[in-house]
Amino acid sequence: MAPQEVIYGKTDYKLLKEQFVLKGIPSSAGIALGNAIVLQPESLISPSIKIPSEEISNELLKFEKAHTNLVHQFMQSLHKVRSLGSNVIAILETNLLILTDPILYDGIRNRIKDGFSVESAIVSEFDNQRKFFLNASDALLQERANEIDNIKRKLLASLKDQSIDYEKSQQSIVVAQALTTTDIVNFKEAGILAIITEVGGVTSHASILARSFDIPAVIGVHNATDVIKNGTELIVDGFAGIVVVKPKKDVRDVYLQKIEALEEHKRNLGALAKLPSETFDGKRISLLGNVNFLDDVRSGEINGADGYGLVRSENLVMELKGFPDEETQYKWYREICERAYPKPVTIRVFDLGSDKFVEGLPIKEFNPALGLRGIRFLLSRQDIFKAQLRALLRASVNKNLKIMLPMVTSLHEVEISRKILEKCKTELQQDSVLFDNRIALGVMIETPAAAIISDGLAKVADFFSIGTNDLTQYTLAADRNNELVSDIFDDFHPSVLRLIDFIIKTAHKNGVTVSICGELAGHAAATQLLIGMDVDELSVAPSLLLELKNRIRSLTYSEAKLIAEDILNSNDYFEVKTKLEKAIGRHSITELNEI
Repeated sequence: MAPQEVIYGKTDYKLLKEQFVLKGIPSSAGIALGNAIVLQPESLISPSIKIPSEEISNELLKFEKAHTNLVHQFMQSLHKVRSLGSNVIAILETNLLILTDPILYDGIRNRIKDGFSVESAIVSEFDNQRKFFLNASDALLQERANEIDNIKRKLLASLKDQSIDYEKSQQSIVVAQALTTTDIVNFKEAGILAIITEVGGVTSHASILARSFDIPAVIGVHNATDVIKNGTELIVDGFAGIVVVKPKKDVRDVYLQKIEALEEHKRNLGALAKLPSETFDGKRISLLGNVNFLDDVRSGEINGADGYGLVRSENLVMELKGFPDEETQYKWYREICERAYPKPVTIRVFDLGSDKFVEGLPIKEFNPALGLRGIRFLLSRQDIFKAQLRALLRASVNKNLKIMLPMVTSLHEVEISRKILEKCKTELQQDSVLFDNRIALGVMIETPAAAIISDGLAKVADFFSIGTNDLTQYTLAADRNNELVSDIFDDFHPSVLRLIDFIIKTAHKNGVTVSICGELAGHAAATQLLIGMDVDELSVAPSLLLELKNRIRSLTYSEAKLIAEDILNSNDYFEVKTKLEKAIGRHSITELNEI
């Protein structure tokens, strides 16, 4: 089996049938095999334990000491991550702000002065803070309630002078009820293999740090600290969100092969996956992955995707051979967003019609490529459209989801779609369902009509994505699936390139970002040209991401601008190709087509 197949292949659940498998939420991608170190949760403490008045001063001193020690631990952790970027630092600073919040601090002291034990005072005040976050309408704020709990547990442990021996966790898998951000930093330094927790969410600061540190993690594993014993051999699959307890030899061998293939893949790529996608002279281009199926998200993660620019939701329809209900869609979209978090995910609403037929569409159209497809079909079947929008809104709770409309040819289509979206929001609000109220709604520019009115579309859409396959087809009046006109269908035709350039300039004039998600985005000959045309994002198959990044990092933006300007002045596609070959140098366009 080739390394790529080992890494990207779907989890073989038949192989796991006879195994003891715990299911959780995939929080940080990766695979690990090792022995468990189980951190037992603290016993419950009553918030109403009273103390004699003569013990109050001593309890205040105990609190001061524990609080000072924990602040010192946070400061040490901050020092350790100073070189890891502002995102990691900001997470730890946020937790430190919670710990040193004067309202929380004074509240604990005042309760002790009122005659409560230091443990009761800590539990009471932290639980009050936790309720505030739990009652928030924003799901991200609700997630912070878990972090309040984690800091509370840390402070109680500091009070008892109990500290985790991080060094003993080297080359082990940590199993805990929950972990704080400082725990993650210290476990990373100690060299743990993976993390399993009972609580937490993909948006928690601990989960974000695990992903930043490339530590495989599975969260939400119920009763993990009870079920898993110290020293038990485990397999943690951070891609599938499963934990295999005491794996049998055949399962162990398969996962060892997966780990070896993953390591070989990382070695071959070196540091490229972690390096920024920018030209030699500092021009940044976001590189996104296209998603057809759930496993494409793990592929994108391995290949260093900055996000996911095109999730083809219609593949779910094709796979099920019919339209899925709202709940089925919601679960699929939610899993994609959770696996990708905090990276952005753009989900295109059902782009059906033309070559993608499913029950419910007209059986025959004289010319389906020019017929009832994309947004036209959805607006004609608003029951299907509403179910999808509701599912997308429900899956947007982590605020990393964007919605994209396909086959747009008029402002009216976008305006009607936005009205339906707002109606769905109102319905969900009435049912107290959480969602991202500021969810972005973008359009695919894949028709000459949309390109020509892009100035107007930029005023009603939040972002653009250029679908070069259809844009080329409709601009050149050449069916991209018809071999008889395959010599006419050409993404490098001057008319297509000028339309793309016009769309980008118009969008930027209106403060709208532009992504390209068609075949042209990954074409080796087009990289320098598209950068010179000032495209913001390129969205390609995950397998193309690293090669594309490698090309981008070898270019200079200043030279790309000059080459793009020269090529856009061409009037014939033979002239375009000649200029491209001259700019690229070593390869002809024919050779590059085969790369």
